[in-house]
Amino acid sequence: MKINGHHHISMYTKDIKANQHFYTHVLGLRLVEISVNQDNPSMYHFFYGDEEGMPGTLLSFFDIPNLAPTQKGTNSIYRLSLLVPDSAALDYFETRLASFNVTSERLEYAGQPALSFLDPDNIEIILIQNDDYTYPAFWKKNSYSDIPAEYQIVGMGPVELRVKKTEPTRQFLTDILQYEERAPLHFTQDKGGLYSDLIVVEEDGPSVRPGRGYIHHIAVDVPDDSDLEAIIRYLDELPGSHSGIIDRYFFKSVYYRHNTIMYEFATSGPGFMIDTPKDELGKKLNLPDFLEPERDEIEKRLPPLT
Repeated sequence: MKINGHHHISMYTKDIKANQHFYTHVLGLRLVEISVNQDNPSMYHFFYGDEEGMPGTLLSFFDIPNLAPTQKGTNSIYRLSLLVPDSAALDYFETRLASFNVTSERLEYAGQPALSFLDPDNIEIILIQNDDYTYPAFWKKNSYSDIPAEYQIVGMGPVELRVKKTEPTRQFLTDILQYEERAPLHFTQDKGGLYSDLIVVEEDGPSVRPGRGYIHHIAVDVPDDSDLEAIIRYLDELPGSHSGIIDRYFFKSVYYRHNTIMYEFATSGPGFMIDTPKDELGKKLNLPDFLEPERDEIEKRLPPLT
């Protein structure tokens, strides 16, 4: 079993148009996939990432217009971070966010200078100065963005989990998934980089109530089907049930909830260019083959996009 790092993180948005504007025009990510929730094709499923939508750069959103706000609390994936190259990039984004009337705050996070702000659905995002930490060589700069390449977001950084009891999560991450502890309750697959990290915080009180801005799951990247099968052998020995392998067309996945947190294990490939050239990514509704016969009905149920 091998885990490469993060694959993607999935969230709920109330307004997919405002969401698209923020992540592409403000943050400079590329919309690499317009699809639907395969379990409920009446809602859009958008993916943003680097130029080719590589694992570890992907932010995914389900569009649910009638959502009430999330009531934040424990037992949740609380916030996420994105890596920028250096202090000049952090300064650039502080100015850029202000130009779009987005309030940001300087802080230190994961031992690095950082910038915190909220997206249109009140999801907290932290931009972290990556400096000399490594990250995957296959991540691509986005030539479709107006942000200069030297300042662009490079990919995902640490993801923060909040739970009432941290010890079960610590055991799951270290004993089963083979993460190392970089610092107390700060876990990584690569001590040379921040791109795979999970930070676990113990927090009592009411649990999260999902709604607009809810972070549904964190997906970790595994090389191929054999790694999913190895993970299943481990999960079969643990309490609760897993989903088994589900073919998501762009990758294959296994879902498992542990200590209230939903984890997805997703294969690196085949990726979004399985049926779409790079320059056409994110330009039209793309359906997996098994949903293509239903395209007309699906498009009738979806709100139009401009």
